[in-house]
Amino acid sequence: MADNKYDVIVIGAGPGGYHAAIRAAQLEMKVCLIEKDDGTGNGGLGGVCLNWGCIPSKSLLKNAELLNEMKNPDEWGFSFKEFKADISKAIDRSREVSKKLTQGIEFLVKKNKIDLVMGTAQLTSSTNVKVGENSYTAGNIIIATGAKPRSLPSLEIDKKLIITSREALELRNKPKSIAIIGASAIGCEFAYFFNAYGVEITLFEIMDRIVPKEDSDISKELQRQFTKQGIICNTSSSITNVKKNKNSVTLEFEIDGKKQTKEFEKIMLGVGIQPNTENLGLSEAGVKINENGFIEVDEFMKTNVNGIYAIGDVTGKLPLAHVAFDQGILASEHIAGNEVEGITDYLSMPRCTYCSPQIASIGITEEEAKDQNIDYQVGKVPFQVAGKSIAINDYNGFAKIISNKSTGEVIGAHIIGAEATEMIGEIGMLKYLEGTTEELHRLTHAHPTLSEVIKEAAANTHNQAIHF
Repeated sequence: MADNKYDVIVIGAGPGGYHAAIRAAQLEMKVCLIEKDDGTGNGGLGGVCLNWGCIPSKSLLKNAELLNEMKNPDEWGFSFKEFKADISKAIDRSREVSKKLTQGIEFLVKKNKIDLVMGTAQLTSSTNVKVGENSYTAGNIIIATGAKPRSLPSLEIDKKLIITSREALELRNKPKSIAIIGASAIGCEFAYFFNAYGVEITLFEIMDRIVPKEDSDISKELQRQFTKQGIICNTSSSITNVKKNKNSVTLEFEIDGKKQTKEFEKIMLGVGIQPNTENLGLSEAGVKINENGFIEVDEFMKTNVNGIYAIGDVTGKLPLAHVAFDQGILASEHIAGNEVEGITDYLSMPRCTYCSPQIASIGITEEEAKDQNIDYQVGKVPFQVAGKSIAINDYNGFAKIISNKSTGEVIGAHIIGAEATEMIGEIGMLKYLEGTTEELHRLTHAHPTLSEVIKEAAANTHNQAIHF
């Protein structure tokens, strides 16, 4: 039993969990990392993000991007006698990418002398965790069990006809058509991927626009470009009836009150997540959850029980891998007694969608600025102001920066276009430092780069943009 005593036990080896474990080990604590084997052969290290989310989907999206470029070879001076796109090979490549990175995490766990335990964890008290027949104790426990896709009452997931993003990542036999329920980030990314490979895609969104949490200008631009690509976007829509056939599903739905019926080979759900808290022993440990089942935490990731922390998707704060990274590091440093700044401003963390065009945002939208009666100003320019966008033939989209009119401080930024997700970090740093659009405008950006669109958007706030 002596060998099973630790300073910190981390339950879940996803993005937040392995970051927490490694940081705790770096701080010279004895660490046990528990991970439920998901049957992939990868051991589950890296969680949903690495195995069934962020990483493999980005691999597939790169395939889709290249495929779409090759559909117009003459523009690039290329010609092909025969051009073939094999979706199964794209999926095989994505699985290899996940496997390689999982092995990298396994190496880091060993390097940092973290004890890895494979199995299902259950809290039996505030200091004890049971895995199978073995018990492990620690003065501090970090729960990082993540979340899973949510289903709908009329659309129960069967993993064959009605699937989630996880099953979609292994669709080696290309379906003729897919209805994607939910047009947020996940839905839009898979819509772009499968559409590139010739699958007939129909998006269904209950709200009046796709990517409904984004600035409305972003939603309009993405829908315009998706429509141009051949993706059908049904907004203000609701599913009224579902009929499973032998090899397809018939949906009855309403759009603006008008009833319609259509048959699809597959239905993919992208309607949110629910926390992985069942059979975890939260009640036995006295851990409080909210009305949606997520674990309640304070700004230091502490639960209501002394010594128990929770991080990542299971908290429901902002279900993004990079948020979990920072939460995990924060929890471990707080346990170590380091003086740390808690996380209170999740709006200042970047939010990204990796379809083409890419979307990246931070802070509040223009609609939210209006609702909050903020005296604001907007600088907005198209991507064409950056000469590189023309050079690389990827010039659709815009950058939009919202700032406080009296102070000039950036309160929101929204980018849609090439490599938007790589550019948002600059504005995140500016916002963290309470920087202004004037300072951003005066900062020299390399030429030619896509990031010049940010400089010009800031300049346009003051009617000083050169190329617009």
